[in-house]
Formats: sequence, structure tokens, C-alpha cells
Amino acid sequence: MFGLLNKQKLLSERQEALLDQERGALNALRDALQHFGADVAPNDMRTLNDIITHLSELFMLVIAGEFNSGKSSFINALLGEKIVPEGVTPTTDRILLLRFGDRTEQHLHEEYLMEMTFPAEVLRTLTVVDTPGTNAVIRRHEELTREFIPRSDLVLFVTSADRPFTESERVFLDMIQEWGKKIVIVLNKIDTLDEQETEQVVTFIRENARDLLGFTPEVFPVSARRAQQARSGQQNGQSDELWQQSRFEDVERYILETLDEEERIRLKLMSPLGVGQHLTDKYLKVIEGRMGTLQQDFLTIENIERQLAAFKEDLQSDFKYHLSDIDKILSDFELRGMNFFDDTLRLGNVWELRNSDRIRERFDQEVVSDVPQQIENRVQSLIDWIIEKNLRLWQSIMDYLQRNRVPEHSSGLIGDVGGSFEYNRAALIGSVAQTAQRVIQTYNREAESRALVEEVRNSLSATVLAGVGAVGLGALLVALLHTALLDFTGILAASLVAIGGLYLIPAKRRQVKREFHTKVTTMREQLPEMLETQFNNEADQMIARVREAISPYTRFIRTQREHLGGVQSELSDVDVDLGRIRAEIGK
Repeated sequence: MFGLLNKQKLLSERQEALLDQERGALNALRDALQHFGADVAPNDMRTLNDIITHLSELFMLVIAGEFNSGKSSFINALLGEKIVPEGVTPTTDRILLLRFGDRTEQHLHEEYLMEMTFPAEVLRTLTVVDTPGTNAVIRRHEELTREFIPRSDLVLFVTSADRPFTESERVFLDMIQEWGKKIVIVLNKIDTLDEQETEQVVTFIRENARDLLGFTPEVFPVSARRAQQARSGQQNGQSDELWQQSRFEDVERYILETLDEEERIRLKLMSPLGVGQHLTDKYLKVIEGRMGTLQQDFLTIENIERQLAAFKEDLQSDFKYHLSDIDKILSDFELRGMNFFDDTLRLGNVWELRNSDRIRERFDQEVVSDVPQQIENRVQSLIDWIIEKNLRLWQSIMDYLQRNRVPEHSSGLIGDVGGSFEYNRAALIGSVAQTAQRVIQTYNREAESRALVEEVRNSLSATVLAGVGAVGLGALLVALLHTALLDFTGILAASLVAIGGLYLIPAKRRQVKREFHTKVTTMREQLPEMLETQFNNEADQMIARVREAISPYTRFIRTQREHLGGVQSELSDVDVDLGRIRAEIGK
């Protein structure tokens, strides 16, 4: 008899408990990936949903291999009848699930998924899956096989004796290994080799598979064609000999005896863990990469904040320099005023003191002179500096963001993961850089300067000289300085017509100098204070405009870090659970 059978039994309580724990861990993984959002590859989520759905199904033996390696003939030999088509051209264009049934029937579940029932005893305890050949011209066939591999509990990989272990097969086996699947290799078509050649090829496959997979898989040399001939009875009286030549009994014994019920259950439980581990590792690496990118983004934001702080510090430093010049101008102004009063308010000038217009004219010429223009020049110089500094600030931010617009690691993203994150991040950086560029391109130094001069003028007039009207900064400062000139006529007129009035001049001179000093001192305190308040407000507004421009980017970075941290924690918990369950199954 050409076949070995086994009976199915129910799961033990321990196995049921492990299955429940596994289902819980995989559901937690699904929740974590759903929290991750749209950046999860659709195929990965579909794969995870599939293995959760099919946790309680029969053991799934997936037959894979390159086109024309003899997969279909191997399946027909295993089932004892020619059920699936064979040929030298691609004959399998969809996934075929072979399950036990009292009669042969076919049901199309999806466009590329067909289920066939057949009364073969081997199908009572497992589902055999025929997959399209890899390395075929029709790439969709290979994609179907790649997508289905994660659902397998055991992959039986068929390679042909006339081209064993090709480079494309190495690539495909490496992909299978990534999902943590158990792999058994079948060397088909050994009827084309003699015994010595067969052993050489088997050794070649074992050594190369060990180097690729990290372990030495079972390798079964067979001739599916002769096994079919033996089972069909086509060669009268030669069936036993053909069966021995096919060496098919070894692989069949492995499937039905070595893979007994206990081992199948163990593999059935381990297989989804491999998928779960693969997905967990994959997305933990994605998150780690994104966290690295976000760290660079935080450094970018910190750099911008440092530039803003430096901008404010530079303004304060330069402002002190300009204020010291203004204070010196006012100090010189006071000294000239004191000298003027000493020279003017004396008995020898009694008749000149009665001419108030002449006194005011001399005060303008000798004391006030070009003081308003000097102060205005200093204020204008400070305004020009802050306007230029603001422009350079926008320029440096734009240049910095443009240099960081494309992440260095983007080419190393895993599969099709990372699209929206990288797209949104790059779009936000680009948007902020474009905003900065628009500011630079439309920046009108003269208009900005005029606006700031107007703000300073309004501040001074509102605080120091309410109701002065709409005058220029220079005129405002002239008016401000003229308040320091007392009405000498008003002070002296009454006393000069009275007898003894001349004796009041020294006292009045002291009074005028005292009040003049008080007024100039007040001006020296108020004017810098007013200017400092105004320029600090302007600097704060400039910094606020920059922060507002980059706020979408900074919000994205902060929310992404919080979001990724949460998903990372969830995936790490799943990783621990999967490892614990794997250890329990291995006991």
C-alpha cells in the first residue's frame, strides 16, 4: 500500500489555553497596527487578519517552488490521483486549497483563491495548498504565492534536479524565512540523475540552504512522475519497483508520521507566532526609524529656537550700544544747557533777557542744535538693524529647513511603509520653507522701516507728549527737547521791572538749572525706556511670526512623537507576549 495515515485528535487543555493566548496577542498586534494608522502596509494587515481568522483551521501544508519545478506532479503523487493540471507552461494561475470531501468539487472563494474538495485520506488531517510558480513571466502569479506564504504552517519547497537551488529560489526562500516558517525542501525529478549525482545535488542543497537559512532543512529527493506511475498502475508488475525508485515514501512518511498530530499542532501554534513576530519586528524598526527622524526634527526646532534667542540677545546687545550713544547725546545736551544758562542768566545780560524770541533762538542754536537729528539717526540706525536682522532670520530658517526637507533614511524605508508620515513631514517642512521664502521675496525694507518708525513715534507721542499731533520723529524729538527750555520771559519779566529785581537773577538761574536737570534726567530715563519697550515688543512680534509660521511643523513633530511612543509601547508588549508564548509551546 502506497500511503501512511494518521488520525486527528482534539486539542489538549494546555494547547487550547496557548491558542487563546496566541489569539489575544495577535489581536493586540492588530490593535497596535490599527493605531499606527494608514502607514501600515495593506498586505500586512490583510495577512494578520487571515492568520487570526484561520487559527482554528486544519494544518496547512503549502507547496511552493518555481514554475516547472514539478509542484503539481508532486501534489498529484501525494493525493494518489491526477487532480491538478500539469504542463510545461504555467498551469496554476491561482491559489488552490485542497481539502477533504466525499466528492470532487470546486468553489471559487475569491478571484485568485479556489477551493477543491477531494476524497483523499491525507486531506482529513491537513489542507494542501498548490501555489502558482515563482520566477514565471506572469508576475501576478508570484505575488499570489508571496502573499499566501504567511498563512502556511509548513512550506514544502520544490526544486528541480535539472536546476537546483537557483538564485531566484534563494531569494524566495529568504522571504519565506522572514515569516518564521518551517521549510522542507523537495528535490524533484531525480529520475533524470543517477544515484551519485542525486546525492551530490542533495549535499549541494543542504549546504547552501544552511548558509541561507541558518539551519539545515530536511531535503527529500523524489521523482513525482514515477510515484504517480506506481500509484496509477500504468506499468503492470513494475509498481513496487517504480515506487522504490521514486523515493516518495520518505517524504510521505515525514508528512504523515514524523509530522504526527502533536508536531502538527506545535507547528500550527508556532506558525502564526512567526508572522506576528515578523510584523512586530518590522513596525518596531519603522517606529525606531521615525523616532530617529523626529529626533532630528526636534534638533531642527531647537536650532531655530536658538536662532530666535540669539536674535533677541543680539537685539538687546546692539540696543544697549545705541542707547549709550543716545544717552551721551543727551548728556552733552544737558552740559550745553547748563553752560547756556550760566552765560545767559547773569546781570550783564539783563536787557537781552527781555527778548524772549532771541533767547529761544540762541537756545535752539547753541543747546538744541542737531540733537534731534542725532537721536533720530541713532533710532533709524537701530530700526534698520532690526529690519535687516529679521530678514536674515527668515533666510537662515528657510535655508535650514530646505536642507532638512528630505530625510536621509527615506530610501531605507521597509517595503511600502512610511508613505504618509514622510509625505506629511516633507510637506510641512516644505510649506514652512515656502512661507519663509515668500516673506523674503516680498520683504520691503523701506516699508518695514517706515512702519516701525511710526510705531516708535506713536509710542513716544502718546507717552511723553500727548496731543502733539502727527509729526515726524525728528520733529517729535525737537518738541520733546524744547520742553526743557523754561519760559525765561515769564520767570524774569515781573522782577525786572521792580526795584531790586536784578538781585533775583542768580536765584532764578539756580532754579532754571535745577528744573532743566530734572527735565533732561527724566528724558534720559523715559526716552530709552520707551525705545526699549517698543523694540522689545517688535522683536517679540517678529519671533511670534516665525513661531506661528513653523507651528504646523512643530505640532506635527510633537504629536507624532507622542503617537509613535504609544504604538511602540503596544508593540513592545506584544513582542514580550509572543516570546513568552513561543517559549511555552517549545516546552
